[in-house]
Amino acid sequence: MAVMSAVVFAKLRNSSLEVLLCGLSLFDVVLLTSSIMIYPSMHQCSTIHEPSERHKSTVCHFFWRVTVFIFPLSLIAQAGSVWTYVAVTVDRFIAVSFPIQRRVWSTRHNSLIVLVIITVISALFKLPSFFEVELDRNGEVIPTDLRKNEFYIEFYLFYLYVAFIQVIPWTIIIALNAVIIRKVRLAYRAQEVMIHGKLNTKREDAERKVTVMATVMTTIFIVCNIPPGLNYWVDQYSKTPVYRQRIPLSNVMVCVNSASNMLIYCVFNVRFRRAALKLLGCQTLISTRQGSVVTRLTNECGHGGMLRSRVATCENLHSRSPEGTAC
Repeated sequence: MAVMSAVVFAKLRNSSLEVLLCGLSLFDVVLLTSSIMIYPSMHQCSTIHEPSERHKSTVCHFFWRVTVFIFPLSLIAQAGSVWTYVAVTVDRFIAVSFPIQRRVWSTRHNSLIVLVIITVISALFKLPSFFEVELDRNGEVIPTDLRKNEFYIEFYLFYLYVAFIQVIPWTIIIALNAVIIRKVRLAYRAQEVMIHGKLNTKREDAERKVTVMATVMTTIFIVCNIPPGLNYWVDQYSKTPVYRQRIPLSNVMVCVNSASNMLIYCVFNVRFRRAALKLLGCQTLISTRQGSVVTRLTNECGHGGMLRSRVATCENLHSRSPEGTAC
């Protein structure tokens, strides 16, 4: 699903948000692929207790070799994903708070620059993780001296992680989402007042739906990342092992968050839904669904076609009419 999201948004890319969501989908692809390669083989290898049997196991050797290179990439993708959520939230904040300046600030080019910056900073931040583990002479993965260093564990793995991955991005997301939710609620109230006067536009309504989608995404992101965040605090301050199953549970929550984004896109984004169906070869389903709508016929059709239905023009209505009455 993450791959499809990336392909669909790569084809769309008509707005700054779609560029950001394309980048987010790519981070999700890396994160989910890494999880599939690492965690099943790790679980299978952990069931083999005899060292001699582990050294003969193909699964264990696969896990050890993959972990050295793939696990740091998953950490980079995780950091990139977090800050892309921040970028999505900022984009929606600009859209609802500065609608005029948004045309200058929130452009596809600027979003692409933001994604490049996020990727570079995430890679630099997680660069030390490539030097945390290595393979011994038997091919088994072992921690390096860097990973055993107490200062490194406390300062980098805990304090910097908490600041860079949790406190700063979460604070930005929660604060801006509070403003966004308030403004969207006011906009919907204004729409209820003006709808009888038909002052609302489809573009404004679509913009609000996209904003609601982004808010739902970031809310689910916060909820799914609470367990991994708590793990770091428990491991840092607990002197005894506490409920070890919380670690695989938190990993599952992160994967669920990455995999659930496409479902959110399909629910809230009509353009994404249509593009996804087209990518799957379901163009006939789209046409059938659109053709099921019946619009009323008015006399204005015959005078220059001022009123045109999204489904049928005057010509095809005429061809379907059994009496052949002119529009």
